[in-house]
Amino acid sequence: MGSACLVPIRVLYVFGGVRMKLGVLKTVAVGSAGLAMILGFQNCSDFALQDQVLYEQGIFDSREALDQKSLPKLLSSSELSFWSKPGNPSYVNKALFMADQLSFVVALDTSMTGKVFSVSAGANQEDAYINIAAGKIRVVRAAPDASNISFMEVNLPSTGSKMVIAAGFGVKPTEMSLQVNGVVQTAEIQKTGTPGDFAFTVKSVATGGTGGQIYEYVVYGGSATDGLALTKGELNVMSRYVATNNLIENVIFDPALINEGKEVVEENPKFLAAKAVIDAKCLSCHNSSSYGDFRNLTETKALSRGLVKAKDLAGSKLYYRLTGATVGPGPRNMPTSGSMSSAEAQAVADWIDSIE
Repeated sequence: MGSACLVPIRVLYVFGGVRMKLGVLKTVAVGSAGLAMILGFQNCSDFALQDQVLYEQGIFDSREALDQKSLPKLLSSSELSFWSKPGNPSYVNKALFMADQLSFVVALDTSMTGKVFSVSAGANQEDAYINIAAGKIRVVRAAPDASNISFMEVNLPSTGSKMVIAAGFGVKPTEMSLQVNGVVQTAEIQKTGTPGDFAFTVKSVATGGTGGQIYEYVVYGGSATDGLALTKGELNVMSRYVATNNLIENVIFDPALINEGKEVVEENPKFLAAKAVIDAKCLSCHNSSSYGDFRNLTETKALSRGLVKAKDLAGSKLYYRLTGATVGPGPRNMPTSGSMSSAEAQAVADWIDSIE
């Protein structure tokens, strides 16, 4: 048996993402193995544990909101040009389609090599393709000819026998995005020669490569006038949808997409007033990941981390922990050094009430 210690603690059970606070125990014995379902919220270090739970809940909520917003449109879009599904290779097949913007999602074996997927604007005129060689994935935009290209190149996934590659291309050579297994790639867009703009021309699709197979692919073709090239968030939604169809693991919602499709307004004057209070009274403790990092806090970050809820003071952890708070559950013990005036607490409250 390991040694035990007695600590002040608040009990929090987490069942399938549902949090239930069950009050405060004055003491509880904690063995050396720990109790995985008990989290303490009585000091700054324990604040970080609650932050992590709420951060993960924020990711879940953002993913669900993005899926609900995007998936119905993606499944019925008039710009959906090709969709080859397992058991139904011609689920959608427009044969030839007009476009100057492209997006595609491809599920395939990680063992495949060569030019595995391409979209062409005519004989010997490939607009975009995926090439895999020497452990690298290269997504190429080759308009108007193969000698003038822009491309992104990243490593193959280190695990798994299958993967999902998603790419988007706008009219301009620098308008490219790439995701591998849902993760937004940040590789630099490179150029060879002088690539030109995509033309609004007829496109067709081809598959190839060796050493494995393509299981499913989806192609969207739009025009610059309708703005229907898929966003990074929409590429991620379809990546996960296609992965589910093919039982491909490790295709994720990238937290970098939390604000995808949302208008971020950081000039809210009430937020700026509240931030001045937070910077003055909270940063002395909350300046690292160990204690909940409030450095460079924005309204968007505060919402996504679960620190505040729009127009909900009682549900906003950041507010009800303030000594000057007038509503909300839990201890009002922040800041632990110094004090919070009623005017300062009101500035935070006014900001939360103003969030749309």
